[in-house]
Amino acid sequence: MRARERLIERPRVLFRTGRARWRTALAGLVLLGLLAALLYGHARYRLGIDTQDQVSLAPYRVFLVDTWQGAADIIQGDLVAFRARGLAPYFRDGQLLIKRAAGVPGDWVTVDTGHTWINGCRMADGLALAATLKRDPATLVRHERVPVEHFWMLGETPDSFDSRYWGFLPQSQVVGKAYALF
Repeated sequence: MRARERLIERPRVLFRTGRARWRTALAGLVLLGLLAALLYGHARYRLGIDTQDQVSLAPYRVFLVDTWQGAADIIQGDLVAFRARGLAPYFRDGQLLIKRAAGVPGDWVTVDTGHTWINGCRMADGLALAATLKRDPATLVRHERVPVEHFWMLGETPDSFDSRYWGFLPQSQVVGKAYALF
């Protein structure tokens, strides 16, 4: 009879009460916050990985791409992620590329056989890929202004396949700003 009295005195608890309830609620909120952060991060950020034997933005191979920072946010010197278009056979259409925005709309670009200049500042040396592309370096020489809604993109190595060879990048191909991780 004593056990039966105890059951009546202290019924089983089906729901948590007191501190346990607050801990459960707090754990649920933390889980909800983590889920929201993951969804936000997935919508905003992408990883870019350079798989080439010789990287064009040495020594970095892994980049964080912020897709919410578009063409309007880019200033000279920023790393920019963009989708390749018409750059075959080196890059397939749609492939994610990352280069430095060396020239922005209104800047003057001068390419001669020895150097590339932006607004009178030397930004790159030579035209190392001209022979590989079977092009006379003299055909790549130019002096022109970066048009509105375009960028002049450069890699950081002499053999980078960049605007010296394919010209201006339309803003419509920009995915977002990139940040070197490692």
